[in-house]
Amino acid sequence: MGTNGREGDVTGQPRENAGRMHVTQSHADLRRMPFPNTILPMLRTLVFPGAFFAAVAASSFQSLRSGHAVGQSAIRQDTLGFYTEEQAVAGQAVFAKVCSECHESKDVAGGDFRTKWSGQTVYALFEQIRTTMPDGNPGSLPKEDYASAVAYILKLNKLPVGPTALGTDSLSLSSKKLVLPPE
Repeated sequence: MGTNGREGDVTGQPRENAGRMHVTQSHADLRRMPFPNTILPMLRTLVFPGAFFAAVAASSFQSLRSGHAVGQSAIRQDTLGFYTEEQAVAGQAVFAKVCSECHESKDVAGGDFRTKWSGQTVYALFEQIRTTMPDGNPGSLPKEDYASAVAYILKLNKLPVGPTALGTDSLSLSSKKLVLPPE
């Protein structure tokens, strides 16, 4: 609507296809102006790389928030096994010999355990066990026995077996999260 209430431009003069004609004329006017030919290459040089950088930065930030290092594959960690079958069998023997004095296997595989440990690192579980158990003599077992016991607990919680044994160093254990499947 024009300023006088009639369909048309701001002067109130009627136009054919008022809105559409105005847009078409604007685009035609821009094509005749000298600056788009000089501005467009500059925009391609500045804006497009900036948008690419922003997209990469946002993706990296999201990766960091999800617990993955930049450049690390975003494969779900619950699909990767980080203990061997042999280690879990050794852990079952450690559990039967040492842990079963105070714990049943259901204590480390039930809903309460999953609620407490899901989302935690394997290192947190390993350290909790290593520094507090066995009850009368915490830390008295070799680190490999603690790692085997953790492997057995992972197996009880239906986490998959993998090609590599669970280590005992804080760096490798801290990089693994417990993604515990529902019961």
